[in-house]
Amino acid sequence: MKKVYRSESNIDYWNRRWSESGTDAKAFLDPNIYPVKYSNLIVQDKTQCCLEIGSGVGRILKHYFYQGFNITGIERSNIGVDTMLASDNNLPVQIGDAVNLPYADSTFDNVLAFGVFHNIEDEVALKTSISQCSRVLKPSGRFCISIRPDNLEMNLNEWYWKISGYKKQNHGNDSTTFHRWLFKNNEFTRILSNNNLHTVKVHAARNVSILYRIKWLRTQNKDETYLRSNGYKLNFLGASIDRLLTFIMPNQFCNVFVFIGEKRPQW
Repeated sequence: MKKVYRSESNIDYWNRRWSESGTDAKAFLDPNIYPVKYSNLIVQDKTQCCLEIGSGVGRILKHYFYQGFNITGIERSNIGVDTMLASDNNLPVQIGDAVNLPYADSTFDNVLAFGVFHNIEDEVALKTSISQCSRVLKPSGRFCISIRPDNLEMNLNEWYWKISGYKKQNHGNDSTTFHRWLFKNNEFTRILSNNNLHTVKVHAARNVSILYRIKWLRTQNKDETYLRSNGYKLNFLGASIDRLLTFIMPNQFCNVFVFIGEKRPQW
């Protein structure tokens, strides 16, 4: 486990991101992109209860809600929740914290948490949030959780931010504020296991390729709502390079690990 620091606090970063991104679409245009590609592996039965921890501005929550799935969302950012409810006041989402989930034990058949737990700075609170995830999940219930990996791509990403001038231009040049954790695969698997969450499969996945930083390797820019529902696409050259990198070193050229598994009883 390794902490990454920047000049902007984690909560300020996400409030800014949700302020800038606008509302999410009602459904993914491309079902083969992160995160819906992985949530679809466990969210399949409309009679089951599903919880999404960290709903952001709603792309996963809306995708399943408008298809008739029984899904509930919780999000710590009031800006994110306000944005979702402004688009549809009937969306089943509330403000709340992963460290203290306001649900009874064994409430949900499935739990989704994309990009949530690496944002919790305090290590005790981080492990408490995993315990809470396990607590509200039914026995044999399934989970789909993603975290940021401590690998070559993510370390290159941090190097990019340090030299890009972004912090100096917008948020000062001090990089002593917690931004997120980076995890090795086995480190996070162990934390899950300690809370009766058995990992069945770990996927080396992509939200946005680091090559997307290079403008001439992208496809034509679109608005954020479109990109979040259709994916941050590379052009032919970018995609070709990306496929080669992920083929040669899949665990080093990914920017999320997605853990799929189930809750097992404590013996």
